[in-house]
Amino acid sequence: MKPVDGQLAFDFDEFAREDARRDLPSREGAPLHFTTDYYAPGELDEAFELWCFLNGNFGSIPRSHMWHRPSWATGETEYGDHSIVTFTADLSPPRGAAGPGDVVYRASCESCEWHAVDDSENGVVEAWHDHAVPGWRELPVIPAQVRVRDEKGLTKLAKAWISEHYPQHMQVAGAPIITERTPHATRHVAGYSPWRGYDLSWTALDHPSSTSDRPVSAARRDLASAMGAESRQAPQLGAVDGPRR
Repeated sequence: MKPVDGQLAFDFDEFAREDARRDLPSREGAPLHFTTDYYAPGELDEAFELWCFLNGNFGSIPRSHMWHRPSWATGETEYGDHSIVTFTADLSPPRGAAGPGDVVYRASCESCEWHAVDDSENGVVEAWHDHAVPGWRELPVIPAQVRVRDEKGLTKLAKAWISEHYPQHMQVAGAPIITERTPHATRHVAGYSPWRGYDLSWTALDHPSSTSDRPVSAARRDLASAMGAESRQAPQLGAVDGPRR
């Protein structure tokens, strides 16, 4: 009986898997398991794809414990010669077994062969900004009275406030903004600054208790002075917090 096309495809895939398994001892690149060592983003992508090819896609994230690009990732953010690519890995053990059981995060800067691993996405994003964007922690905080985004994107009020208060050398491609948020809006969101950099949540950052209110209070005074009645009538909303995981 003549085999159907689906059967032929299945047979060819099995042959390819056998070849790939034979080549594993001489294979180079990222390992087919969790690692904290530096590997380029493309090497991590290739390793996870190979694991899925050999073992199947079903449950591949918790079964492999390997680095992969999360579904909410928006690609690379570039600032000068630096770039950030984020990955996540699920270290949950099999049911009934012991293990770390946490999701961990990784940020890579390929041009520098730099990377950071942390138990939070915000942690690796902040580490990359410390690495790539000197002075970002001193940027003005956009107060909650300034509605940063609406359904059309950045608001006119936000653009005017940022243009006036942000230093010119930080109004470049990939540069971040820092926004005051509501207590639960703490995620740093890629691609939400005017220059396709991060919108960083001031609410989520660590602040010395003695000075924690100064940046926002000063920003509010500046806003009131610069924008007058318009700023006082602005909707009392924090910045858009972006897609939730």
